Amino acid sequence: MEGVWELSEFYHLANEDTLIVDTSKVQHKIYLDGYVIWNTDPAPDASEWHAYGTYTFKNDTIIEKLTSTSKSMKSDVNTYVIPIERGKNSYKQVNTYKNNDTIYHNIEVYKKIN
Repeated sequence: MEGVWELSEFYHLANEDTLIVDTSKVQHKIYLDGYVIWNTDPAPDASEWHAYGTYTFKNDTIIEKLTSTSKSMKSDVNTYVIPIERGKNSYKQVNTYKNNDTIYHNIEVYKKIN
């Protein structure tokens, strides 16, 4: 997983219906020596989104423990267990969460740029 990764595709689904497809979003993740840092362009409201922490990778799962985050990301949850599908120079991660009776999926596809 080590290297510099650039987001190439982003999908937001609700109960398997696609709500958003975005191929222009700028976002990067860097994995190096057990550490992770990621950033993205500011949101339309100018809020910043970035984080830093540690990671492990085992059995097609990344576990990110974020120790420093932008204000917009502050929450009680700082550990993310992310299943991935890995290709030769790309990977896809799916973040799943539920709000009331709706199941959401954020699907991010990254390509390796180094």
